[in-house]
Amino acid sequence: MSNNIKVVCRFRPQNALEIKEGGQPIINYDDNGQTVKVDSKEYPGTFTFDRVFPSDSKQKDVFDYSISTIVDDVINGYNGTVFAYGQTGSGKTFTMMGPSIDDEATKGIIPRIVDQIFASILASPSTMEYTVKVSYMEIYMEKIRDLLNPVNDNLPIHEEKNRGVYVKGLFEVYVSSISEIHEVMRRGGNSRMVAYTNMNAESSRSHSIFVVTISQKNLVDGSVKSGKLYLVDLAGSEKVGKTGASGQTLEEAKKINKSLSALGMVINALTDGK
Repeated sequence: MSNNIKVVCRFRPQNALEIKEGGQPIINYDDNGQTVKVDSKEYPGTFTFDRVFPSDSKQKDVFDYSISTIVDDVINGYNGTVFAYGQTGSGKTFTMMGPSIDDEATKGIIPRIVDQIFASILASPSTMEYTVKVSYMEIYMEKIRDLLNPVNDNLPIHEEKNRGVYVKGLFEVYVSSISEIHEVMRRGGNSRMVAYTNMNAESSRSHSIFVVTISQKNLVDGSVKSGKLYLVDLAGSEKVGKTGASGQTLEEAKKINKSLSALGMVINALTDGK
C-alpha cells in the first residue's frame, strides 16, 4: 500500500467575469512545483503543498500524480478517499467529474478512476474474479440523500463490528463496464442540489459521495479481498455575505459551512494523532 496522504493545490484560470472586471492574478508559483506565494493585501503569504498545479494544468496531470496509486491500493483490498475542497466556483466539480465524462482531455478524476479500475481488471489473471458495485449519495442540509433513489432523503448512519460505518438503505448498483458506471454517474449527477449564488451560477448545495466497492476472489485458494474508494465533491466553502444568499439558500450555506468546519476539526485531530 502506498500509505500516503497527499495534499494537492490546483488553481483555475480566471473566468469571464473576473477578466471583464479587470481582475489580476495574485499567485506566483515556485519552480519546485510545491510552493505558491499569494500577493494579496488582505491575506499575503507563502504556502507549501505536496504538489501545486497551476491554472494551465491538465486533468490527466492531476490524476496521474494524485490518484492513480490509490486505485491500485483499493483493487488490492485497501480503502481510500479522495475529496475536493475549496470555495464556491473554484473548480472542485470540474476536477472531480469534468465538463464531460466522455471527453478524453477534460474528463475528471472520477471517470479516469473508472477507466483504470476496468483496465486493471481486464489485465488481471484468469484466476482472479472481480465484482464492482457503486453507490452515490449527497449530504444536504445535514441529511443523507440517495442520488440513485432520491425518495430516500434521510438515510441513517449505522456502525457494526464486522462492517464498520455504513449508510443503511443506500442503493448499490453492480456494474460490469465503464459505460454502466457512466450511466450511474449521470443519473446521480442530475439529482444533485444546486442553486444560483453571486459566486456561481450552479453552486452545489450538498456534499456528494460516490463510492466504488471492488471485491477480488482468488479462484485457486479461495481468498477474498475487498476495498472501498470514497470520492467526495464537497460543497463550496463561502463567506455568506458575498454569495447574495437569502432564505433557503442562506440556510444551506450555514449548514455547508458548519459541516466543513467540523471536517476541519476532524482533520486537525487526525494530524495531531488524537
